[in-house]
Amino acid sequence: MGYGSILIGIAFLFVPSFGIYDFIPDAIGYALLLIGLSKTAQLNNDLQNSRKYFRYLFFLTLAKLLLIYPLSGLNDEMTQMLYVFFFAIAETVFLVPAFSNLCEGSYYLSSRAGCSVSDRAYSDLKLVSKIFIFGRAILAVIPELTVLANNAYREELTVEELNKPTIYDSKYIITFACIALSLLIGIVFYILVMRYFIPLIKDKASYSEIKRRYDEEITSNQAKRVYNSVNTASLLFTFASVFMATLYFYGWDILIDVIAAALTTAGFIMLKNVVNTKKAVILSAVFAVVTAAASGFEYYTAKTYFTDASYITSASMRAYIISASAKAAGFLIFSSLIYYFYRCLCITVKNHIKSPTFDEEGYKNRLYKKCRVLCGAGIAACGISAVSGFLFSYSELFRFAGLICFGAYAIYLYITTTKLCEELSRFI
Repeated sequence: MGYGSILIGIAFLFVPSFGIYDFIPDAIGYALLLIGLSKTAQLNNDLQNSRKYFRYLFFLTLAKLLLIYPLSGLNDEMTQMLYVFFFAIAETVFLVPAFSNLCEGSYYLSSRAGCSVSDRAYSDLKLVSKIFIFGRAILAVIPELTVLANNAYREELTVEELNKPTIYDSKYIITFACIALSLLIGIVFYILVMRYFIPLIKDKASYSEIKRRYDEEITSNQAKRVYNSVNTASLLFTFASVFMATLYFYGWDILIDVIAAALTTAGFIMLKNVVNTKKAVILSAVFAVVTAAASGFEYYTAKTYFTDASYITSASMRAYIISASAKAAGFLIFSSLIYYFYRCLCITVKNHIKSPTFDEEGYKNRLYKKCRVLCGAGIAACGISAVSGFLFSYSELFRFAGLICFGAYAIYLYITTTKLCEELSRFI
């Protein structure tokens, strides 16, 4: 029931990063953890809380990955230090309750299913997981603090003393020492993880019992399946809308639209429990191809023609128009996907929501109206973003139109779908 994915996902986490660079992205590990907890989390509140924190961590580390490119271009060590410091603290804040709830929930669920996991393995994992979480954060920050120490130290030096070696000159040695120590702590941690989870994976009897409970309590409950599908799909569409916003850095949109395509595809796959979404999934695949081509051409255009002033000149106008047209084609397809999502929400209202009052028709019409407004707002955001891409040559302020529109739409989408899911939760 997902313990294998959890075990593999944790393997991505104990490999430390090198400064701002994470060569084995933690986001992949958190994605695997979310997949592993997708079923078992519905059987236990602790695992449900753990999955919630791992979801936060997935999007946090995804943002961390996206920021690497602009930060590496800045070549500003102080900014990079703040980047490492911020994400080390943020990840620690979410990792502590995530692992704590994972240990509590899996131990309780497995015990109920008849799996004999030793109390020693459980206690050791809880303790060492906290050491690992705080250790990886501290060891990630220590090398970057040499920049701060160096700046403070040099301010007190005379001209003759500036050539003397400082702690900053040993930054790479300190970095490799911290990486080695972090790997050592990670290996100890992962050994304990395997000692805890491998018995759970090998115990076929408890696996069958957990699966039986899932089939009995979740799969057979149509209302719960619909709620889970709509709730997850709504979150995926919300984050897809965030990535459809345009945030330009050196002429290139760093909020890559291909990620939005992947999120919408996953959202429509989740909605297959509610309605047939085969056409929407195919359109999402087309959307992924178009946005990948658009992002590639936009990056090429920015790399070739961008200057500190602009990259729209008489020489680059043709390339700019092609790039803006490809971007507009992506927005057009995304507006169609928003319409498909609107249809799915309307079908959900029609088939799975009942009025708490006697006016059934009026109540559902109000919900339909909210869905229509949501659809119209999304299509309007797509249209404004597409048009503003062509108007950038008149004013750079048009670059912010797409960011504002989709930022506001993502907030509105989240609020509206959350209220709709609250209506669905009444029937679980």
